[in-house]
Amino acid sequence: MRTITMLRATAASLVILTPASVAHAQSTPLAESTLRETDDATNAGDEILVTGRLGTVAQKKVDASYSITTISEKDLRERAIGNLAEAMQQIPGVWADSSGGVGANNTRVRGIPRGGYESLAVYEDGLPIQHDPGINWINVDQFLRIDETYSGIEAVRGGPSSIFAANAPGGLVNFIPRKGTPQLSGLLKLTTSDYGQIRGDAWLGGPIADGWRFSVGGYYNKDQGIRDPGPAANNGGQGRVLISKDFARGSISFGVKYMEDNNFFFDAIPLVRNGDDLKPLAPFNGHDDTLTGPQDGRVQIKTPDGIRKAQFNLFNQTSDLQFTLKGNTEFDDGTTVSGGFRYRDSTTDRNARGLNSLNTKAAQLSSVRANAVKAFAGRGATDVRLVYNDDGSAYGANANGNGLVGVNTFQSIQNPIKETMGLIELGHVYETGIGRHDVKLGLYGTTADWAHDRNDGVGLTEVAPNARLLDNVAVNAGGQVVGRVTDTGIQRYEARFAHSYGGYEDVAFYISDEWQITPKLRVDGGFRYETIWIHGYSEGVKSFNLGNPDTLADDNVLYGSDVFNRFDPKFSDHSYTIGANWQFMPEAGIFGRYTSTYRLPQIGQYRDNVLPTGIRSQSIEQAEAGVKFQKPWGSLYATLFYNSFKDVQFTNTYIDPASLRIVQEINYGDVSTTGVELEANLKPVRWFDVSATATYQEPKFKNYTYNTIVAGAPVTTSFDGNRPSSMPKVMASIRPRVSLIGGRLRVLGEWRYEGDKFNDDSNLVKLPAFSVFNASAELDVTQNVTVQVKGTNLSNALGLGQGGGQQLVPGAADGAVILARPILGRAVQGSVLFKF
Repeated sequence: MRTITMLRATAASLVILTPASVAHAQSTPLAESTLRETDDATNAGDEILVTGRLGTVAQKKVDASYSITTISEKDLRERAIGNLAEAMQQIPGVWADSSGGVGANNTRVRGIPRGGYESLAVYEDGLPIQHDPGINWINVDQFLRIDETYSGIEAVRGGPSSIFAANAPGGLVNFIPRKGTPQLSGLLKLTTSDYGQIRGDAWLGGPIADGWRFSVGGYYNKDQGIRDPGPAANNGGQGRVLISKDFARGSISFGVKYMEDNNFFFDAIPLVRNGDDLKPLAPFNGHDDTLTGPQDGRVQIKTPDGIRKAQFNLFNQTSDLQFTLKGNTEFDDGTTVSGGFRYRDSTTDRNARGLNSLNTKAAQLSSVRANAVKAFAGRGATDVRLVYNDDGSAYGANANGNGLVGVNTFQSIQNPIKETMGLIELGHVYETGIGRHDVKLGLYGTTADWAHDRNDGVGLTEVAPNARLLDNVAVNAGGQVVGRVTDTGIQRYEARFAHSYGGYEDVAFYISDEWQITPKLRVDGGFRYETIWIHGYSEGVKSFNLGNPDTLADDNVLYGSDVFNRFDPKFSDHSYTIGANWQFMPEAGIFGRYTSTYRLPQIGQYRDNVLPTGIRSQSIEQAEAGVKFQKPWGSLYATLFYNSFKDVQFTNTYIDPASLRIVQEINYGDVSTTGVELEANLKPVRWFDVSATATYQEPKFKNYTYNTIVAGAPVTTSFDGNRPSSMPKVMASIRPRVSLIGGRLRVLGEWRYEGDKFNDDSNLVKLPAFSVFNASAELDVTQNVTVQVKGTNLSNALGLGQGGGQQLVPGAADGAVILARPILGRAVQGSVLFKF
């Protein structure tokens, strides 16, 4: 049965390999855009769009029956957008937090409470970068780096995105690579910054022979990070080659991309809370300090099989090799066929340290004293001390001005994944007595191999920037060290172990129709049916004593038991959408849409040694209505939206202070959201324009309860009516732009506002609202040389991206100190661009 399933999953991938003549210029499949760069920002409504399209006939943004945002090559360069989260911040209805650094950031779309990119499909050149963008510990943003090889972005919010894309209840984002040009052309861009950045981008494109064109480019970057962890925070790059040819009635392209990157993940720091006012705990500077430091490289995770391969001073290590083949053709009767195939082989090593809780020195020593003195009694132990790991000096009661001890999780997580994805679409347009039908049929398939290996240690550090490791040591009456509770800062090796491997196959069929009833009225609909087979094995866990008599850190090590539990679930679901658009004048229209969709489970939910129960597909109901207006001097797109998300799974993770085991609690709840999105542009004169976005939303929990034990008795607590964590009600941005000296000098400003949000689902800790000011200036020194300066967070605002730390009950940290992750502080970046 599984063999048949895998054949189905790969059948669509293989279709593109069959010989065929290729496509008519208007047959633009697989969400491929024909974005055209223009000097007039208001011309965006004239761009031909296909991302999220229900048909194949060319359609402008102003004619669309769903909400879509476009970001051109010019926008990418002027705004110096550096990563996926920063790109998402340009889109109304999307909350994106880039405070984590280059990758592993967080998003929320229209109030849907799914972390990472679980509700947002991310495509490149019309195919998924990763089938499921939100697999635990393998977020899609780890495999996407924005450089000069991209020509633009299209982003659909809600609407029909979940008909054409898997795992896209919130929307679909498509990154469009630059193709070869008729004549040889290229560019070289050199960038530096005040945080030690050295970066080079290059691109070259042109003709080969017989209509074939090439596009080759990439980048290399190295920097210390705005929050300097000691070693280079980011070091790596990517390269891409794209070969393409346009025929009279079709096109074909083949691309290869390879990325190798080490990047630092900025975790939470402690902050002092006074009501809703939060400030960094001394001696932290919230703008550019981080707990992570050079001593993290000393940490080793010891196991019964030896020392775990984990380099904590290299942070997140990611490699991704991607092959893509695409083609399309149009037959004599107007029928179009398009197909795409993608294979990728990637590995992610997540090496990170996260601060979980804080203790006073006295409390920390008290928690281990009795056990340590007993364990080393034969050596004369009478007491315990807290010392620095590097030189053995005593840790003072008021060290760093706070005297606190940090209990940290040192996580070493390895996630290799190989995926094969294929898509074939058949389109046909035909006339009837009552209008034109534009019909599309699609078949999508994926097959993948996946593994998850995790080893976590619990370790002690001081609470200070670039924190040093601490050791608990047992001493005799003379103060001499006779034993160690910890080992190189680690209090317990292997507090969490996971080893799982397997794969999945996914097959989806969809059909859609755009019915142009009259020149002004269009109705569309679509249906998708999808099945995923998830399979694999998860190893059980047992405790080991590694037998080192000099330390207690290895007395209770969790590791694999060599007993494997099989998982083999199958999930199916369907979605449908119906919409209407009334274009009452060429420059204006209104639309409405209802979508019933779903979010299927993913293999990452089976990564731990205790297999989950009750996993189910999650259902989402969405409705939206909008008005569109586009003139040469300005535009306005406004959308009212509603969604109801059923059976949302929430996992709460915490460290049991008694056993030092990491514990997980799974809860389910519902969330409903009502909101409005605005996207506008005004260009009153040729030399000035201003664009703006705004979102107001009201997300609320329903049917969300959890159980805890208080004084030995079960207690049920409800979060009904609460706002999900990391969801501001209000988000807004304004971007004025001035063009001077005949357009050679362009100055762009940005004000971005993020309303208050909660640190957790209990709504006990509120993270205050904040504003950020960014600016950039570009000067064309010559026709071929451009210099740019960009400043981010110019006011050095202490905005908090999201809450960090892990508590048993979300919001337990309602005392004097909480953990949260500030946005990055002020930074200045400069570049010079050479074009020919």
